[in-house]
Amino acid sequence: MKLLALGVVLALGIPALPGQDLPDWVLQLSRVKRHSRENFQHLPDYVCRETVDRFAKGPRAKALEKLDTLQFDVALVGGREMLAAPGAGFEAAAPAAYIRQGAFSTGSFASTVSNLFVNDNARITRWREEKDLFRVALAYDFEMSEFMSGYVVRSGSVSAATGLAGTFWVDRDTLDLLRIEEHAVAIPEYVGLSAVDTTITFARMRIGAGDVVLPQSEETVVKDPQGGEMKNVTTFSACRAYTSESIIHFDTPMETAPPPPKKK
Repeated sequence: MKLLALGVVLALGIPALPGQDLPDWVLQLSRVKRHSRENFQHLPDYVCRETVDRFAKGPRAKALEKLDTLQFDVALVGGREMLAAPGAGFEAAAPAAYIRQGAFSTGSFASTVSNLFVNDNARITRWREEKDLFRVALAYDFEMSEFMSGYVVRSGSVSAATGLAGTFWVDRDTLDLLRIEEHAVAIPEYVGLSAVDTTITFARMRIGAGDVVLPQSEETVVKDPQGGEMKNVTTFSACRAYTSESIIHFDTPMETAPPPPKKK
């Protein structure tokens, strides 16, 4: 089974309208963006335990079977998302340093929401109210071209940028982000994948002295044209303020020169 890495950089924008004749939904969306921007621009450095349950099935199988459970420490430090084995020092390592086969994704911990609400490169195609047993949510459909999304799908040594289409939901009363669903659009045939769909849920948590909106779980489903499927179910727990006790390496270490030969 090939390694799949998903890097996500995502942005959202609303075209400005002339004068003061802005529709109510545009004004509401502006408040939604401002509320989320304040949250995600001022997140404290923090670290969580990431638990990933991975499932897969072959083209002829009827049901997914569990492959394994992986655990990592994932941190947001200075706006940068980093991954490490539990208890190890953080460094700017790619997922391939830890995952040799199966599916794995990055970006949902911080990058997706940060780019979605801070940048302005997407188009809102529809909005609506949706009710459930607990709240009324505002739902916004969005789409982005491959040139604006920054979304990259990689299978083995093959990768491609794709567009995105999806929906995000916020609580109508608090404007807190509740959920994001996104789907890769027009994946090139040579990548060997037919669909990549991701759902991320959010909730408020206390980090340090304040309450912030953070991701709680993520589900990523990857399908291939032959009928094979992989699914990752990720949960984030034990989130806490990040301290400087962990070692962080951003630069590639310099190679140590070999010792001079001994004189005979």
